[in-house]
Amino acid sequence: MMESEFKEDPRIDSRTEAKRILEMCEGRLSDAIAVLERQFATLHNRAQVLFSFCGIVVTVTGFSGRLIAGTNRTAQVLIVAGLAVVIGCAFYIFRRVMTLRWVTQQLDTSSEVTLVRVLERRDRKTAFYKRGGYILFLGIILYGIAIAIMLMNPVPLEVPAR
Repeated sequence: MMESEFKEDPRIDSRTEAKRILEMCEGRLSDAIAVLERQFATLHNRAQVLFSFCGIVVTVTGFSGRLIAGTNRTAQVLIVAGLAVVIGCAFYIFRRVMTLRWVTQQLDTSSEVTLVRVLERRDRKTAFYKRGGYILFLGIILYGIAIAIMLMNPVPLEVPAR
């Protein structure tokens, strides 16, 4: 059986990756750029998913936040902190991942230099995306703890009947 040259960490430096993409695309820069554009589309689609999760948290807070915060001071602090972290995450993702910069603005006379620039930008945005996911996860944890506190301290609801 043939073994992969990649053992534990398949990442390679941008220059090597640029050379390999150009080889794969038989030296055609437009085909190489198309490969990277699909990668950017994937990254932006995944960032949209994180945005959606942020929207869900904000929506749930609008419906249930007062009930959760009414449990006790700890639940209040946790739900407000969780909401703040989630909203901060949405801004972070918007600012770091979703910003637009056209590939044609990074063109150079050398195809390899062009690809290295685009690859480095992709790698930065990927790192920002991962960090944004961790930030969102932290906000959801805080939010979840506040919900758990509410569930562990049931009190009769005093809401008007509809």
